[in-house]
Amino acid sequence: MESAAGRRAISTLAAKLHPPTPLTHRESTKLLNLLTTSFRNHLDREHPVNIRKGPFQHGRESNPRPPPSSSTFAHDHIDSILSNPLLSTKPIPKHESNSAIRLLEDPVNWFTNEVAIGAADIQKATLCSQTLSRSPIAESSKERASRHLATLIAEWLSSSEMDKSSQFMDSLFPGTKRGPLAALIPSWMQDEKTRPLLWRWLMRPLAKRMRETGSSAKRIMAFRTQLLKRMAASSTCHESLTIFLKVLEMHKAKKHDIDLETIQALGSSLVSRIEREPPSCSAGIYETFINSSSSWLTSWCKPVEAMLWMHHPTSPTPYPGLDVIKNFDSNIHLSASRRKFLVRLSLGVAQRLLDQDKSAEAQIVLEFTQKHFADLVLPKTMPTQQIPARRTKQEKEVLSSKLLDRLLPT
Repeated sequence: MESAAGRRAISTLAAKLHPPTPLTHRESTKLLNLLTTSFRNHLDREHPVNIRKGPFQHGRESNPRPPPSSSTFAHDHIDSILSNPLLSTKPIPKHESNSAIRLLEDPVNWFTNEVAIGAADIQKATLCSQTLSRSPIAESSKERASRHLATLIAEWLSSSEMDKSSQFMDSLFPGTKRGPLAALIPSWMQDEKTRPLLWRWLMRPLAKRMRETGSSAKRIMAFRTQLLKRMAASSTCHESLTIFLKVLEMHKAKKHDIDLETIQALGSSLVSRIEREPPSCSAGIYETFINSSSSWLTSWCKPVEAMLWMHHPTSPTPYPGLDVIKNFDSNIHLSASRRKFLVRLSLGVAQRLLDQDKSAEAQIVLEFTQKHFADLVLPKTMPTQQIPARRTKQEKEVLSSKLLDRLLPT
C-alpha cells in the first residue's frame, strides 16, 4: 500500500513539474474519431438492431446497402422531423420576431404562420380579419387577400373543430348583434369551397351543439336564425329565396331542428328586403315564396301577400292590398310594427292606384289610412323644447302628411 501511495505522490509531483503538452490538431481529430467510434460501437452493442435474415436473393447491385446502425436511425429520425408539414414554413428572422409588426405588414401570412405552429385561435383570427380590413393597401389587393383569408379561417375552423365551440358562436353572433367574424359570411357564401361549411354549421344537430358548447337550446336557435339571415342577406334575391324555400322544406320535414320562429324571422327579413329594393328574380320562384306565406304566417299572411304582390318583379298589382284594406277588422289589436306595415302598404297601394288613374279607389285607401292611423301619418303639435330631440320623426310625419294632401282631391 505504501509503495502504491508513493507512486501516486511521485506521479502527481512529476505532473506538476512537467505538465503535458497540448494535443496537436491531428491528434485532437484522431482522439475525437476514436471516441465517436467507441460511442457508436457501444450503442450497437448495448442496443442491437434485430435484422431479419431472409433467403439469399440474386441481384444486380454490386454494393448492397450496409446494415442499419444507431447513427443511421438517428439521421432518419431527424429527417422525418424536418420533413413534418408543421415545419414547412420559413423560419422567422430574429429582427422580425415582433408579432405585431408582422401582423401589420402581412396579416394573411401572419395567420398562416400561427396555424402552422398550432398557435391560432379565434381571437387571432378576428384580429387578423380586422387588421386586413383597415389596411391601407389597394382595394383590389385587399379584396383578393380578404377572400383568401376568409377561406383560410373557415378551413382552420373546420379542421381544428373550433366551429364546435361556444367561442365560435360568439365570434359570429354573440346575441342579436353581429360578431367580428360575421363580416366573413359574404365571402364564405361566394366561395364554393366554404359555402357547404355554412350549411354544416347551420344543420349541426341541436343536441350535439348543446353538449359541445354548453349553451341552451334558445341560444343556439338564436345563433341559427342570425346565421340564416346573414346568409340570405349575402346572396342575390333569387339565391336568398332559394335558401328560404330550402329551409322551409327542412322545417316541414322536421329535419335539422329548424323551428317555426327561425322561418318567420328569415321570411320577415326577406319581405323587408323586397320592400327596400326591387326584387331581381324569376316570377316563378317569387310567386312560390308568396304562396308559402300561409305555411309560416297565420292571420298576417294576407297583408304580407299583398305587399309582395305590389312589388312583383314582372306583374306588380295593388289590388290584393286594396282587398286587405276593404276587409280590415278594426277590432283586431295590432302591434306597432304591424300598424306601420299597414301604413306602408296603404300608401303604396294608393300611389299605384293613382298611377292607373283609379282615383276613387285611391280615395278609399287614403280615408282608411287617416281614420285608423292618423297618429302615424298626421303631424302632431309638440312642445318647443321637444322639437330638437324629435326632429327626424316630425319630418317623417310632415312628409307623410304632404303625401296624403297631394293624393287627396281638393
